[in-house]
Amino acid sequence: MKKAEIICALALLTFAGIGTVEAVRLGFGWGPSGPRAGFFPFWLSLILGACSVVILAKAIRMDPAGETARKPFVSKKSLRPVMAVFLPMVGAVVLIEVTGFYLTSALYLAFFMRWMGRHSWVGSLAASLLFPVAAFLILERWFLIPMPKGMFGEYLPF
Repeated sequence: MKKAEIICALALLTFAGIGTVEAVRLGFGWGPSGPRAGFFPFWLSLILGACSVVILAKAIRMDPAGETARKPFVSKKSLRPVMAVFLPMVGAVVLIEVTGFYLTSALYLAFFMRWMGRHSWVGSLAASLLFPVAAFLILERWFLIPMPKGMFGEYLPF
């Protein structure tokens, strides 16, 4: 487990470094109309980098002969729920290009709430309809950020 934690921490630290460099390239300060393009990625990358350093330090200090160090990084028992989250997420990422962000998020949320969360049909459908509407209003109307519409984009009323 020690080796896996060190590798994960280094990978996340690399990702944070790339994010920080790109955020600086985009400009991470405050512009005349508000935060510049790299403002939020810069701070998120710094937070990710700090967390990665903490994980790396803990992993390096871990006793190699200790019980925690000898445990597998992911056990067979815990792999199933991890894959139950990971595989639908991969499917949603692939579907975004085809069906667009809003329809994909509605389908993903309804499926995930009903299948994993065991929520009622009414609650699952309500959340899966309200989230895309709220996301549309916030992202496209308020922040003016166009999201992928997929092959159904020309049929949408907005």
